[in-house]
Amino acid sequence: MCSGGRGVPVQFERRQGAREGGDGRDTPSRFDELRGNVFTVLAGNVDPDATCFLATESLLEGSDVLPIAAPAGSGACVRRSQLAEIRGRRVTRCWPIARMASGKEVVLVEFERRGKDALASLVVVDGTRTLFADYTAEFRGEGQDLWRVDDGGVLSPRGIEIVCVLQRGKWHALGIAWDGAEGRLLSLWISEGGDRFTKVINDYWYRAPS
Repeated sequence: MCSGGRGVPVQFERRQGAREGGDGRDTPSRFDELRGNVFTVLAGNVDPDATCFLATESLLEGSDVLPIAAPAGSGACVRRSQLAEIRGRRVTRCWPIARMASGKEVVLVEFERRGKDALASLVVVDGTRTLFADYTAEFRGEGQDLWRVDDGGVLSPRGIEIVCVLQRGKWHALGIAWDGAEGRLLSLWISEGGDRFTKVINDYWYRAPS
């Protein structure tokens, strides 16, 4: 499952060991230096810089893979008061991130900070239903990093990508990539039918420049 919700079939080939002399950066140009499992794409092509999640056939069976497109206008951000009411916390900023089939949308919401407790959420909005993937952080002072390295305490939608969304009834899976100053944060979130996602995969590609 790759960027844009595009699926391609793959086949396991081999286990690759790390090459001596590598600098540990997880970039396409250093593919041959990295340790990991190597798969062959059986049909179609994948951009070398795309983000992909591996999914078993059993996970995909019976699931709808939702196509992902760029947002149009303000989208669900016009419902800031509703989002605030659901969480009992004022919304300070909201950005549309993506739209999908059947009117589903994803927005990034930053809530009012409570003392040192900072909260942001990626929210899947599906009609009257909302599902929250929460990001929490501890505020350490004005200008201090909060969400990512070198962010200066400012949340931004830049670098956030919805890689894939799967749905099976009320069950949802949400794959996210978030680029920062030093690398790409990867996460997979699952909702079993409630209004909250649970993070089940958390990974990081270190890509700081040499």
